[in-house]
Amino acid sequence: MHSSFNQYNWSAAQVAALKNLLSNDDIRILSKSGGGNSLVYCIEANGKKWALKTYPPALPQQRNRLASELLVYQFLNSNNIDSVPSLHTFDKGERWLIIDWVDGDIPSTYSADDIAHAIRFLDDVYRLNSKATELPEAAEACLSLQILLAQINRRLENLKLIAQNEPLLDAFLKNDFSPFFEFYQQQVKLEYANYQLNINEVLAPRKRSLIPADFGFHNSLRDKSGKLYFFDFDYFGWDDPVKLLADIIWHPKMHLSESQQLQFTKGLMDIYQDDTFELRFHLTKPLFGLRWVLILLNEFIPTFWQNRQHAGTFNEDLAVVKQKQLSRAKALLLTVQQQGSAYEIPCR
Repeated sequence: MHSSFNQYNWSAAQVAALKNLLSNDDIRILSKSGGGNSLVYCIEANGKKWALKTYPPALPQQRNRLASELLVYQFLNSNNIDSVPSLHTFDKGERWLIIDWVDGDIPSTYSADDIAHAIRFLDDVYRLNSKATELPEAAEACLSLQILLAQINRRLENLKLIAQNEPLLDAFLKNDFSPFFEFYQQQVKLEYANYQLNINEVLAPRKRSLIPADFGFHNSLRDKSGKLYFFDFDYFGWDDPVKLLADIIWHPKMHLSESQQLQFTKGLMDIYQDDTFELRFHLTKPLFGLRWVLILLNEFIPTFWQNRQHAGTFNEDLAVVKQKQLSRAKALLLTVQQQGSAYEIPCR
């Protein structure tokens, strides 16, 4: 067994499984990195590099990340989408996915050309809608206002239970988050009524699209030639594309200027040309921001922390991580309060 496997604490059984999967005895690990929920190894076999992604165990009532992402890579590769790595193989028992290794870095800054590239990729995905009737909904799809509000309320109630033993979290939820959420919840319901929109009406299938949920430059690599590759499709599926745009704008790892936000907004509105897209985005944008405030507090939830530990995302003490995430949530809530629905709601 190559010494690199010992360095990363692989068992003899795991090494044997990998050799069998790749039909190769000359394999070594070059590096290891962690995302939010998964570990990624750079492995080398016969001089070629691969990315081996490992997934945490699939829990009951939770999305099977491996099965979901495997299906997406098979679908995108078969339709010649060249802005994603190619799938090589997989092992459902070990919960491994092996794709092309992209020698590159996560972009730290983004140009107008980068955003145009991202928009073209989203347009390419949109154009596959007619071929993807068998693909599932995206993770936590928001196909009505009521579903979005229910998701926020569910996250809030779960955090309130945990906050019984977390005084700082409890104070934030009671004094800062809940009053603003309650106010905006009432306001958006009034606006829906004003525009004769039904908060319970599920978005018509013709207005839905395939979307790479959790999309952004934080899930991309720029290779040595400057080309961008997008990855991390655990949450991919059918959804309201308004959620895609709102998540791009609000994602804590997407540091977009106002002009860059507007470029994304115009680009996606050009792709998803349904009659209420712009209005739905204006009305729900702050709610998606509030949803992200609560997502930042996932580290307070034991099962999420276990996934982070699997991925090796944090090397700090849990108490320190909680404090940092709470500070980030407070900062994002302030931004949501300041921006509100950053663009004027169009006149009826």
